[in-house]
Amino acid sequence: MHFHGYEWAGDGRLLAREAERRPVEGGGFRLSELPPMMTGWWLLRPALQIRGTWTEPEQATAWLAARYESHTPGGDPWCPTERRRRYAEERLGRGDDLVWSRWVSDSRWSGHYVVACPSRAWPGLRCPVGEVSRPSPVSERQNGREHGPRPR
Repeated sequence: MHFHGYEWAGDGRLLAREAERRPVEGGGFRLSELPPMMTGWWLLRPALQIRGTWTEPEQATAWLAARYESHTPGGDPWCPTERRRRYAEERLGRGDDLVWSRWVSDSRWSGHYVVACPSRAWPGLRCPVGEVSRPSPVSERQNGREHGPRPR
């Protein structure tokens, strides 16, 4: 397993353009820079959208915390960054995806995403950098299922 990092910051009103955020034919999904509706769907996007790839949860979490802090100086008073980091490392170690996002002004949205690859929720998706990704039997047992939903 490895992890890919993605980010998007911009006018939050653009998030209403759902056709660009869902992998439906004719919706412009592949070329859109808007974040997908489901985190695993980032893996359907071109590799150029990847901001980093890591093999260890600690590496991915360090990137996530740095990017979040750059868009949210001082972090979130309700959940200090160090607490977030500990939680993130634990969740990534289990093969879960992470999203750290927030409104940074009345209309500006900042989102930072770390996606486990292979995806436990979307096991049929290939790695966007060309690796064939299959969930390990361990991650399937932890998830409690062998097959997840598939994108339409």
